[in-house]
Amino acid sequence: MNPLLTRFLHTIHPAYFMEFPLWNTADGEVVGEFLKVRLASRFVSVSDTAGQPLGVLASLHAVAPGGEPIGGEVLSRLTGVSETPVVLDRFIRCLHLLNYLQGPHQGEGLLLPVSGALLERVSQDHGRVFRQIVDQLAMPSLQIGFVLPPDYAARPERLLALKESYARHGFATYVASADDDNILHRLRPA
Repeated sequence: MNPLLTRFLHTIHPAYFMEFPLWNTADGEVVGEFLKVRLASRFVSVSDTAGQPLGVLASLHAVAPGGEPIGGEVLSRLTGVSETPVVLDRFIRCLHLLNYLQGPHQGEGLLLPVSGALLERVSQDHGRVFRQIVDQLAMPSLQIGFVLPPDYAARPERLLALKESYARHGFATYVASADDDNILHRLRPA
């Protein structure tokens, strides 16, 4: 097991994610599990609308117990109406962070999608818990941005509040483009 995962399992995992198993595969990838669905990370390079590289965007690769891939919307339906969507969203972002830190993309910015379920269930101080997790891993200088769902582009007041909250905790904010997964729109100051 890699030292970073060991530290995560001894410090952060018991405080936030006890109900979510997490382990290293034989090839060194960190994977997790939720309701017998295997969760893994994938990364793709992304740019802004001017074509400037922004870093790598993490995405979830979820596999059902029978081996078939499932989409995020299926996973969302499995969470029900409890606080599980918030915890699952944070767990998935931590999974991506652990894989990013041991992968070939270090030095590039890390962009992490945030679910609409988390954004609607957490009323304020967005980014606080993830900042605590990053600081506990002793990685405060990482360049991390959060990618909001495309429909937030039509909600300027909410978008501004989210941008300001994430910025207070040292995170950039982007809005996913509805028409191209490899282009992100960075939020500009109002």
